[in-house]
Formats: sequence, structure tokens, C-alpha cells
Amino acid sequence: MKRFLTYAILIATMFVSGCKKNNDPVFEDPDTRLSAELAKDQALLLSAADGWLATIYPKGGKGFSFYLKFTAEGKVNMLSDFNTASAATLKESTYRLKALQRPTLIFDTYSYIHLPADPDATISGGSASTATGLASDFEFAFTEVVGDTVKFEGTFNKNAMKMVKLSNAAAQSILGGGIKTIIDDATVAVTGKILYVMLDNKQVPVSLSIPGKSTSIGGQSSSAYAFVLDGLELKTPLKYGSYTFTKVYWEPTDKYFYLLNGTTRIRIEISPAPLPLETTPALHTVLGTRWTSMRIDVANLSDLSADFKAKYNTANASLGTLGNAGRYIEYITLLFNPNGTVTFQIRYRNPSSPTSFFNADFIYNMALDANTGIARFTLAATPTGNASTIRTYVTALTDYFSGSNFKIAYIAAGAPAGATVGGFLNQTNTASFFYGVLLQ
Repeated sequence: MKRFLTYAILIATMFVSGCKKNNDPVFEDPDTRLSAELAKDQALLLSAADGWLATIYPKGGKGFSFYLKFTAEGKVNMLSDFNTASAATLKESTYRLKALQRPTLIFDTYSYIHLPADPDATISGGSASTATGLASDFEFAFTEVVGDTVKFEGTFNKNAMKMVKLSNAAAQSILGGGIKTIIDDATVAVTGKILYVMLDNKQVPVSLSIPGKSTSIGGQSSSAYAFVLDGLELKTPLKYGSYTFTKVYWEPTDKYFYLLNGTTRIRIEISPAPLPLETTPALHTVLGTRWTSMRIDVANLSDLSADFKAKYNTANASLGTLGNAGRYIEYITLLFNPNGTVTFQIRYRNPSSPTSFFNADFIYNMALDANTGIARFTLAATPTGNASTIRTYVTALTDYFSGSNFKIAYIAAGAPAGATVGGFLNQTNTASFFYGVLLQ
């Protein structure tokens, strides 16, 4: 028995000794691994000796490009195509890397990359009612590295960001104002112009909005875009029939945009008037049913004809003389009523009372040719209420609306991303037209 106890004690001692904690862990400490990963990401950011070109397409629309040059001291130098000032003036801010759920790049002081997310709609161009800007991001988790491209996902709005290493020549071109030059030249080339391309011997309408940072082709496909050195980088390809275009290119010498079908250059041409889209059913057959109204917000419609804008500006200037503080037009809405009439509604404001607004309703009969989609408008009743108050101030607009025949059709023209556009094409003066965003 004594001998058995001796063996038992020896075995227990050996077991305890075998279970003694090893000071060398089998698995590496998580904090050590995170620190190593962040150091690796820092080295990646610094590996672009001439900087990066990043692109972001916020949920709220548009697209933006950013020149980014990171330093080891947590500084980042930045340019952006957000506007011409940000494309020309280098701005220094700060960044940091942090281990959240994933290694994350955080732009932690206000900079150009924060502009699309600014809650002030007058800065970001986003919605004033939601105060979320364009729902962009300024904190990005690393997701993938493919060659010279690093991909990220925004931590809040889940917007994708892509960064591509720049060559020295490309970086110097951007730093020398190359993006600003394209913005300036393209603005002159396309703003207020009606655009099209020739595909299969047919004129196919194209819209390209500089303020809205969006483009579309033939009413079939649209995309947000960002300015890059050789043109417009699209969020999604443009498709028309059997054609797919992944980019819109810029010709810097002759200053025009073009598409590529293989190696064949397809120039984006200028038309004197909008081209109706070949859409079924035709727009004039679904007014009041599929579409109940059309909003004309001049600030967001870059391709309105010069003739219409002149009439609008004349009416707005005249309205500015009403009362002590004057009034101004906010936007116009055409209401397609069930009885076949159309209400030309002018929404206007008093600058001394910024939270209030007024609607002036001018009601017109519409004589519509069902075969051609051409309509003529005549005043249905003497204006009352607010319409009576401002009638003599806005005759430039109301006389224009009732003074000509208009062909009603879907058209391609500069408008907010994702909008469906309806055009009213003057049949007396083909260079005169107006359009708006169709609403259900």
C-alpha cells in the first residue's frame, strides 16, 4: 500500500508539472496582430510616392475624385473635383488609422472629403430636410488590395472608395490644375447644350450635367461620375442596346467628350434642340396617370434653353419688386389634373420670412393632339388668390407658356441623378424649350 501511494504521488507531481503554464503563447496576442496590421496599412498608404487618386460615389448622388498624399506624421494633402476651388487649392489636414471592427482610415479633421457629407445643404448639395448631405463617408475600412488599387467601404453609409496609385506625371498634372482645367473647359463645352451620339446611323440623346455630376444615354442607362485626368470615371457603365461604355473620355485640344466602342471614337455632338426619346408609352399619353406633376427647379436643370431662362429671369426680377422686401421664385410645378387641365404653379418666397412660402396657381386648358403629342395651352379661368397678386409680375412666364405649341416628350437633359425628365419643345422656335423632373 505504501509503495502504491508513492507511485501515485509521483504521477500527480508529473501531471502538475506537465500542466504548468508556458510563458510562450501558442497564439499571438491580438493587440500585437492589430498593431502589425495597422503598421502594414500605414506602409501601404505611404507606398504611393506620388500620391493616390480616390473616387467616391455617395448614396445621395454625384461622384467625386480626390488627390491624396499621405505622410508618416499623420498629415494628408488633398485636392478634389468637388468644385473648381478645391480642384486648384491644395489643402492639408490630418488622418489616422484605427482598429475598429476592421482596420479603418479616418479623415479626422474637416477637409475636402467632408464636403459631400456636410449637413449644410448649401455646402454639400444634399437634402436640406434630412441634414445628411449627400450621405457620403469620411471613415473607411480597408477591404481589398489589387495591384496598385486599394478598396474601402465607408463605415457609416457603406459607400465604396477606391484609391489608385498615381504616376509622377499624373500627380504633377493634377497638382498643376489638370482637373480644374477639365471642369472649366467641360462646363463651357456642354452646359446649356443638347447632346447626342450617332449609333447605328441614329441620333441617340445624351445628357451630361456638370453640376449634377451625372450622365445618361438614350434614356436607357445613367450613371454618376467623377472627374479624372482623361475624362469622367463612371460609377456604373452606360448601356444602350448592344453597346456598353465604361468611361466618358475628354479631348483636351478640341474640347469635346467622346465614347469608345472598341477603338472607335464616338464624339458627343451638339444638337440645336432636345431629341425626344423613343419611349413607349409616349409621355403625353401618361400625363395625369403615371406622372401627376413636373417640377422645374432652375438651379438643378442645367440644360434649360436660353430663351426660357430669359423669360424666367425677367419674371423673377419683376417679382423682386413686389412689396418692401420683394419676392423670388423657388420653383415651378406643372400639375396634370384629372380633368385634363394643367396647373402652372409658381412657388415663391418672401426673403424677410424665410420659413414661409406661397403657391400661385394659374390653370390652363390643354388642347392635345394625341397622335403627335403637340399641345397648346389657354388660360382656363381668371387667376385668383396668390396668382392674382403676382399675375402682372410674372407675365413673361405665363405668356410664354400659353403663347406657343409644345411637343411633350421624354428627353435626355441635365437633371438630378436618377430623375426622369419631361420636355416641352417649342414648335415655333426650335431652340426654345423647357423641361422638368417628372413626379408620381
